[in-house]
Amino acid sequence: MSDLEVIAEHVRKFNDAATARKVVNALLDEAEQLGQDHFHRLGEELDGYDGPPAREVHRWVCLADRYELHYEVLPPYAEKPTTIAVLRVWDTRQDR
Repeated sequence: MSDLEVIAEHVRKFNDAATARKVVNALLDEAEQLGQDHFHRLGEELDGYDGPPAREVHRWVCLADRYELHYEVLPPYAEKPTTIAVLRVWDTRQDR
């Protein structure tokens, strides 16, 4: 099950399906924003993703600090990255 499916299932336990869709869509919007100029290095850079090859992975906490995205900037440390790859998404209130 994908991270977004887990989050949607968790939200549905306490709300309705429409609310779960809104949360998932808001997370997708956050991920899309990371690909825009000047937004691709939001959040702290994470250790533990050292290469080789070199990797640039960041942690972005969003939506009222309820969700955490780990994403990779490609190519790493480029002035103008070409790709932002979301690696994981978590609800910060859930065990992981």
